[in-house]
Amino acid sequence: MFSDIRHIHFLGICGTAMASVAGLIKSLGYRVSGSDENVYPPMSTFLEQNQITVLSPYRPENLHPAPDVVVIGNAISRG
Repeated sequence: MFSDIRHIHFLGICGTAMASVAGLIKSLGYRVSGSDENVYPPMSTFLEQNQITVLSPYRPENLHPAPDVVVIGNAISRG
């Protein structure tokens, strides 16, 4: 099941917890990308240093090619 997962996309990736988890996942060999509305240091610097692509703002086309998993941060509105 998990062996098919190669690409993980994080919505709200510039939060401290989300960026840290994204960095950990990247270090395990997964392709990691993310989207956020507000992209600024220190988390943008951390993500860049870890070669994690961050797209801003949120757009449907940020999910192309389609990731295998999308992680949704708690700062994302459900409405």
